[in-house]
Amino acid sequence: MSKKLGFALSGLMLAMVAGTASADMDGGQLNISGLVVDNTCETRVDGGNKDGLILLQTATVGEIDAGVLNDTVGAKAKPFSITVDCSKANPNPGSTAKMTFGSVFFGNSKGTLNNDMSINNPSDGVNIALHQY
Repeated sequence: MSKKLGFALSGLMLAMVAGTASADMDGGQLNISGLVVDNTCETRVDGGNKDGLILLQTATVGEIDAGVLNDTVGAKAKPFSITVDCSKANPNPGSTAKMTFGSVFFGNSKGTLNNDMSINNPSDGVNIALHQY
């Protein structure tokens, strides 16, 4: 089963966190990090690698109109795709892939990512939305 999901994005912050263990040794340091998952699906961002970087154009205040709408992408939308291939996992016929997006800055009723207010001079009223099309 291969499923391609298309998205349009007015902004995106992706962060992957992996556990790190370290041990001090005489004359050196050993760092171990990794991720163990129970799936065998392969993902690709825009047909490339499993990890992707989506670069956004800078939007001016004048280009931003009514804010985040459920059925319309915002200013300077950036289309991208995520392909999920689970054929090696031998899924049951008719099964579907599930995808979840999250962030420490998620926290409002419109499903957008809020601005990081802990940085110096953060902008006010800035949100990022992810729309499936």
